[in-house]
Order: sequence, then structure tokens, then C-alpha cells
Amino acid sequence: MKSLVRISLFSGIALVLSARLASADPYVSIGLTFATDEIGASTSGINHPTRCDSVLYTDPSMAPNDAACTDNSVRAFLSDSFDLGGAFAGSASLGYDWDRLRIEAEFLSRAHEGRVAVLAGAVDNPALQGKATEWSPDDPPYQQVSDFRSSQLFLNVFYDFGIDSAWSPYVGVGAGLARVQSHYRVSFVRRTLADGYVEAVGGDPGQPADWQIAAAGSSSVMNTMVSDEVFGYQVIAGVERGLTDRTSLFLTLRWSDIDDVSDEDVWDTIRSHRPVQADGVTPFTGIQDLTDIGGLSATVGLRYEF
Repeated sequence: MKSLVRISLFSGIALVLSARLASADPYVSIGLTFATDEIGASTSGINHPTRCDSVLYTDPSMAPNDAACTDNSVRAFLSDSFDLGGAFAGSASLGYDWDRLRIEAEFLSRAHEGRVAVLAGAVDNPALQGKATEWSPDDPPYQQVSDFRSSQLFLNVFYDFGIDSAWSPYVGVGAGLARVQSHYRVSFVRRTLADGYVEAVGGDPGQPADWQIAAAGSSSVMNTMVSDEVFGYQVIAGVERGLTDRTSLFLTLRWSDIDDVSDEDVWDTIRSHRPVQADGVTPFTGIQDLTDIGGLSATVGLRYEF
């Protein structure tokens, strides 16, 4: 229902404004944008205690089958916020101008190449079901977002205040579709036997269970790309200065917000074996979410009116 309202509003604005295009002056513009983006990232799925993993047993039928081992509830493993820092972006627009009202279609593309790693707060996470003592002190659990890219095609509507001065202010709003993609990595590494894995899980180091020996030093890794096309909107304010009768310089500030992106994929490895659940058969999948996408950006550009 929410998406239908958005689409209807977007289409209604386009239809109303298109009726006046016949009397408008067309223009093109190009811009260079400096964008600062922040996002949230999380991964979730079904996750059983290590002792339930039948693949770790010499005889899989000896794996326990209690309530914790059969609980297939989907829970979040990790959740963090990422400051992607600043990056330059290019934009191009085609629009129409009449009186103090302008409408334009704008394409803007930006990329954050920096690799961002954040240690995950896994110690008190109930979704990890008592595994806090298992993790390697030298390589604690983490999730990583890198190579973040966003390309958006928005319809913008502006109102020029028409103040009689060298710089004329304007405000605007925009909405449309954004293509978002990012490299996403999650890693869990367990203690080795020498680091005290058996003791950490409550076992007897003199007589460790076969699953404890198999799990020691093992890793669980998800390495994937998260991508989707989602709805977004922006609020804009700026000023422009005429350079010639047809050319003007503009400076714009915008705050943008893009809908959450979600993807699902099979993990690369679980406890250093094939990515299956504790039953040894069901694929171990994870749901990756990128949330709170957007931020503040500044654009400087040139506009040419035909």
C-alpha cells in the first residue's frame, strides 16, 4: 500500500507538470557532487549452537536434537552503523523552466571505494545462543561494507524565489528510483585448541568431544554482493547566479533518503565445512540488509538553457 501511494503521488506530480511543458524553456545541467553517506548493515538467519552441528560428529546421528537444536527462528546476528565518508559524484539533468517553477529529470551516480570494517557486538547477542566464549581473541567477529555504489534517477521539482540579486535562491524536492549495490562480508573465527576452545565451551581438555575438536579453529564466512533497485527521495536547497543569458552557475545542498536494500545468499562456509544447517542438509542462508541509506551532499554545476 505504501509503495502504491508513492507511485501514485509521483505519477500525479508528473502529469500535472507535464501539461505546462509546452510553454517552458528546456535546459541541461551538469554537476559535481561531494556526498557523505551513512548506512546501517545487518545479517540475520537461522543459527543453532555449535554442539548441534551434525557435520562435526564422526557419527552424525550422535548430534543432539533438543529444543535449541531444532529452533528455526530467524534472528539478527550482527548489526552496525557505517560511516562511508565522503566521495565525489557526477550528475546530469534535463529539465524545463517556466516562471519560478522548474522540473527536471536528474541522474546522479556516486561510489565509496573505501573499505569499512566494524567489530561486531556479538558477546551479548541472544541470536548467537551462548557462543560469546568461542570467538578467537585475535580475529573477533566482524562485518564489513565496501565498494558501495548508488545510481539514482529522480524527478525533481524546484521553486525559484526570484529575488532581485546576483544570487537567486531556490528550494526543491525529488523522488525516484535508486540502484544500490555493495560488497558485504561477515566473518566468525573460533578459538583453536591451543587457545582453549574446549575449555571455552565447557568441555574437558583431557577428553574433548569429537565435535569440539572439529569446531576448534573453524570459521564461518559470508562474502557476497548486496544489490537492489529501491525508491528514494531528496530535499534540496540552493542558489544560482547567471553567467550569461543562457548559462548559470548553481550551488546545491541536498539531503537524500533511500529505502532499505535486502538480499539473501548462501554462506561461503559454516564452521569450515560446506554451508549447511545443523541437520547437515539444509543450506545455511543469510539475509543481508542495508538500511538508513542516504546523507547530505553538496553540488556545484552549470546550467544551460536553450
